[in-house]
Amino acid sequence: MRAVLKVLVVLAVAACGQTASNSGSAEAASAGGGGEAAWVAACVERYVAQSPQAQQWAPGSCAQEWQNVVAAGPIADALLSAAGGGAAPSAAQLGGGLEVTSNGRTIEISWSEVGGLIPYDVPSALAERGATVTMIGCSQVGAGEFQKYFSVTPSGGEDPFPLGIYERSAPTGDAWSFYNVSAELGAAVKTMAQLRSDGTEWATACAY
Repeated sequence: MRAVLKVLVVLAVAACGQTASNSGSAEAASAGGGGEAAWVAACVERYVAQSPQAQQWAPGSCAQEWQNVVAAGPIADALLSAAGGGAAPSAAQLGGGLEVTSNGRTIEISWSEVGGLIPYDVPSALAERGATVTMIGCSQVGAGEFQKYFSVTPSGGEDPFPLGIYERSAPTGDAWSFYNVSAELGAAVKTMAQLRSDGTEWATACAY
């Protein structure tokens, strides 16, 4: 059912001739903390703003997308704990087949699956826990493949830290999907100019 809803989203946007924004995580995160009903309502509003026809399928799709926020909860909790001075998370702590590495204050969490739908929305999960999450830039590598860069300010008064997310949705059932999270605790958040300094194309939002 989830896969069908995802397909319907893509087909509906294409049929309307609209360009869907993939900045939804960042926008939802900015107004996060309201729980499922508020998150789903904001998600539906974004889709409908792109095309009124989205009202037909957005509620169901957004309800499914909320499950990604829930699934990302343990990751968000672990990152915020580490940002507050706690220990870096471990793979055993997070479970779910995630790979976790930590080098000093850099924490990397990786998920991959052949033909799988990406099951996490870490920015929204952080926002649901009171963090202020702002997308600085998005670099689209290919169709369904993005590098996203955020500033995350925990609610406890800790300094903001940069959060990078690489995600790739498998184009075919036998290809790999990836969702990689990198948090650099204690590092300064880069500006858009700094992100672009190596020649990489960055935009303020992701476009499908």
